[in-house]
Amino acid sequence: MNPMIDYETLSTQTGIALPPLLKEFLASGKTHYGPDWADTWRQRCLQDPPLFMSWQDFEWIDAEASREIIEGWLNPSAQNGRRFLPFAQSGAGDAWCLTPLDTHGVGVALVLHDDEASSVSHACFDDFVCAGFLQAFADLSDQLDEFSEPEALQLLRADVAQTTRFMTQELGGYLQDFCRRPLEIRPWRDGPRARVRQVASLISQDELAAELDRLPAVNLSFPVVARWEVRSSDEGSTQPGLVPEPAKIDWRTLAADPLQKMAAIRACQSEHGCSLGQAKAMVDQYIGSLDRHA
Repeated sequence: MNPMIDYETLSTQTGIALPPLLKEFLASGKTHYGPDWADTWRQRCLQDPPLFMSWQDFEWIDAEASREIIEGWLNPSAQNGRRFLPFAQSGAGDAWCLTPLDTHGVGVALVLHDDEASSVSHACFDDFVCAGFLQAFADLSDQLDEFSEPEALQLLRADVAQTTRFMTQELGGYLQDFCRRPLEIRPWRDGPRARVRQVASLISQDELAAELDRLPAVNLSFPVVARWEVRSSDEGSTQPGLVPEPAKIDWRTLAADPLQKMAAIRACQSEHGCSLGQAKAMVDQYIGSLDRHA
């Protein structure tokens, strides 16, 4: 199946144009993890990673999943007329979406599944890509749950190399320049009142803020109707016209299927609020217990 055809269909249906760079990504096949991901993810991350694999808490979705999100949640009739075209999600179920700006063009928003409002974070898809990598340059902590520091840097550089093949020379060169820097341990503060922690990075937190400030500012927030509050004419419930919150699949159920191991790890991480490495250890331990009792 050509993923471009399906996303082009969604683009026509939603009236949201696909940015040229996103078109290139979808056509390349580098936004798909494949059925063998559970068995090959480590080798692929270091040698031939899916795009944005160095980012924290980002997962591409295919057009079928995007369509399901639109029909069941992020459609104009349910969201005060606002249109969305999801292309990725977080482990918690928040959706990265294209959405029209109030003036012109198409911005990128992270639509939160458990909040009453969200906002457009970037004025265009290219800015979204730059910001994602800048944040990865500033903190490689998430990758160190699974990889050594040299391996985490190898993954980051491979990810940038894969991505910049589709970008303009100017934009690609901008990101590539950061990758030539040595990995260093720098202070990082998650919030004004948070304790300072030490992170492996290519740029400091101050430099990250300065680079992000160079991107065009977007001041557009919008209300969000939660998924389980979306009205449906097709399904009944104890409260007429409302769809109940979808039941979450237990990570243990996912872990029983070898093809769903990464999904199980993400679900386990979300449930326990632990690191990716800790979640993987729990899933591996559970799978081991299943093998012993087989």
